[in-house]
Amino acid sequence: MNPRLAAVAIVVVALAAGAMIRTASSRASATFDEIVLVGGGVRGVTTGEWGMITDQPPLPMLLYGWAAAPAADVRPPEDRSWTFDDRWDYARALHFGAGNDPQRVLGRARWVTTLLAVILIAGSGAFAWWAASAAVGPAVGASAGLLASVLTATMPDVLAHGGVAYNDLPLACAFLFAVWALDVLVRKPTVVSGATAGLAVAISFGMKMSALALGPIAVVLLGLEAWSRRVERGTAGLMEYLRASSIPIGTSLVTAWATLAVLYRGDPTLTLFRFNVWRTIAHASGGHPAPAYLMGSTSAEGWWYYFPVAFLFKTPVVLHLLIIGAIGWAAYRVRTPGGGDAIGLWASSFARAPLLGLGVFAAFLMRSDLNAGFRYALPVLPLISVCVAVGAAGWWRTRARAAVLVALSAQTVLVWSAWPHFLSWSSVWAGPSDAIDRPLSDSNADWGQGLLELRDFMAEEDVETVRLSYFGSARPEAYGIDYVALPSFFRLVPERTAAAEADPRFTVISVTNLHGLYLQGRDPFAAYRVREPYRVLAGALYVFGDDP
Repeated sequence: MNPRLAAVAIVVVALAAGAMIRTASSRASATFDEIVLVGGGVRGVTTGEWGMITDQPPLPMLLYGWAAAPAADVRPPEDRSWTFDDRWDYARALHFGAGNDPQRVLGRARWVTTLLAVILIAGSGAFAWWAASAAVGPAVGASAGLLASVLTATMPDVLAHGGVAYNDLPLACAFLFAVWALDVLVRKPTVVSGATAGLAVAISFGMKMSALALGPIAVVLLGLEAWSRRVERGTAGLMEYLRASSIPIGTSLVTAWATLAVLYRGDPTLTLFRFNVWRTIAHASGGHPAPAYLMGSTSAEGWWYYFPVAFLFKTPVVLHLLIIGAIGWAAYRVRTPGGGDAIGLWASSFARAPLLGLGVFAAFLMRSDLNAGFRYALPVLPLISVCVAVGAAGWWRTRARAAVLVALSAQTVLVWSAWPHFLSWSSVWAGPSDAIDRPLSDSNADWGQGLLELRDFMAEEDVETVRLSYFGSARPEAYGIDYVALPSFFRLVPERTAAAEADPRFTVISVTNLHGLYLQGRDPFAAYRVREPYRVLAGALYVFGDDP
């Protein structure tokens, strides 16, 4: 494929996906966790007080604060001490109680993640291009780059979380470049590559503490490179490599430390960073303070296979077929004369970084008890795109190229036609998207994003009030929704209006609440699970007619 044409196509794909993300995010109300990072960022930028939110790395808050502060005209008063335990109160007051427009405040913050999603899509293409070019040549590299970009741009969770001002998508972007930078460092150890890798790793840790997976990735990459040098040049070659890499590796460590010290507001001891490392490990092994949900079952400890199963439900079936095809092609090439191409595509050192990054992060996920959403697996998605693109790049030289083009077109139509409801998207393996007995819940489908659709539904049906059980941090009244409160995650306490005194025609229940999650062991909506919903809004809010 012509490299210039491929580069233009990658940019077009990334920008088109960015447009899809941006327009979809404008149709989503505040999601559960994003208001905390945005609220903490706005407070930090405007007052210089950053001590309220200490359980998350500072970089997303800094970025969101800069973006959203101009839209937060009124902020909660500083005549009290806002502590860690008050972070939710502050965030809800800023977005929904101070008179600010929550969609305007969040809309500005969401521009940050949209931009990072565009960079992620283009970056996955660049990574695949680099890896395939080094293995089998520039022409195939261009094809692999375009394939990886399209695959990443049609990952539903990339499109969904590219429109959410939280730290899952930012970590995925930083993690991709950190894995790439670490591989470049061990291949060509120089002061520049060392500083670049150190900066990329520090930025990943500045986004989310799941970047801990980069530690074993770096160690294994260094070990693989040292082993290959010994095989090629003997013990003398190994010792020469170790001597040449010592200063660049030291440079990367110093750069990472200095960058983190700046991000943590000039603390050279990284006290809060070190504390968050241990807090993250404890949190990952302890899970959320509520049972996890999977395929109709709940578990206090979660399941080791939660994320592999969720992968089937939250990624397109076309991707699954491409993965099988790429593995099959590589296996076929290994078993045929001249199968060195397969070595170059899969087993060579140029495929090792995305494969290793994917494997290590997946292992971390399967050891974790945080089974609250597939969003935790976002960093593996662009790496999967790179691996599939590099593995399937050889098809471009065969008649299978037409099949690849058809598959990519099908996946693009399949996923993009779900606009604007990317957050609740599920594959054909999950069954009908409006079924009550969906296999996944929580942030996989229901993260509080449906209030704008509920408002439109109420206007369409000409109803002034509904019974509402809402799973989210937003205050529905801030979106113009009048309701009679039902059990919810946050207690709903609207002003009692004349309309709310009437008997509502509809009962609206978030699907997470419908399954009794996060309701302190209660299951108040069990009777509704055997009923047919009147409508499903944004894939998250189930609307029922008059009570049985």
